[in-house]
Amino acid sequence: MGSRIETIAILTHLRQGLDPNYFLARIARQFWEPEGRRVLVHQGLKPPPPADLAILHVDLTVVPEPYRALAQTYPICLNRRVTDVSKRAISRWLVSADDAWDGAVMVKHNLNHSGDAERRLRIAEGGILARLREAARRWLPRAWGGAGGWNYQVFERKAQVPRWVWRHSDLVVERLFTEKHGESFLLHQWQFLGPRSLVSTLLGPTPLVKRTDGQKRLPKHHGVPEALWRRREELGVDFGKFDFVMHEGEPILFDVNPTPHWGTTVVVDGMIWNTGVMAAGIDFFAGRER
Repeated sequence: MGSRIETIAILTHLRQGLDPNYFLARIARQFWEPEGRRVLVHQGLKPPPPADLAILHVDLTVVPEPYRALAQTYPICLNRRVTDVSKRAISRWLVSADDAWDGAVMVKHNLNHSGDAERRLRIAEGGILARLREAARRWLPRAWGGAGGWNYQVFERKAQVPRWVWRHSDLVVERLFTEKHGESFLLHQWQFLGPRSLVSTLLGPTPLVKRTDGQKRLPKHHGVPEALWRRREELGVDFGKFDFVMHEGEPILFDVNPTPHWGTTVVVDGMIWNTGVMAAGIDFFAGRER
């Protein structure tokens, strides 16, 4: 193999494929394919195509074992070590009902995006009965298991968390860390592919900073704390997005997303520039077993 990756296989779930608004799909469409690279989207568990490099891209919090095995068939497969990005697997700041912490906390869903991908998969595989069960859950009180679609919630003290939350296996309670810029709260989003990366910083009026249209942002930059690079290596993430804030000079990692999706709009501010920064990172892996 030379110094350039010519053929890329993207390994996706049978029920998911590669939506055109995944960040990875945008990189392929806007840069890799125009550069003459072949991008092969492999959907499901059939024998995968030969390629110089594969990328495991199963949009679930926990990657099912058969897809982990599929990733092992390639000498170079990005993100094959990333098999569980649940809050319980990633966070170092979870608290329990009986520990000593009683400061501010945030209640979150244990699964990424409140388990939306898992919910869609249950419906796709379970047919009408699954759709009825999911519809029923939307009407149930949260204390009775209706946590689907749970929005993050902040409490000034852990003692204010409702008792039923501690019994709900879908939810976790995490210490609240915030970073401010003037009167606004910050959230840093580190996007990367191999050694190529950039950081976008979003601003919001509350600690729950989320990406929205027309949102205020600080200038993009490439400064990433060394501790976050080390954490990324520990987790084995070759491509994806980390959400974090800085607290007392240290990065606090909130979320790990190896399959980032950037919405359904045709034009996203800065998207072409972002994907251009990321795209060239693929050649870093030429000749490297991963």
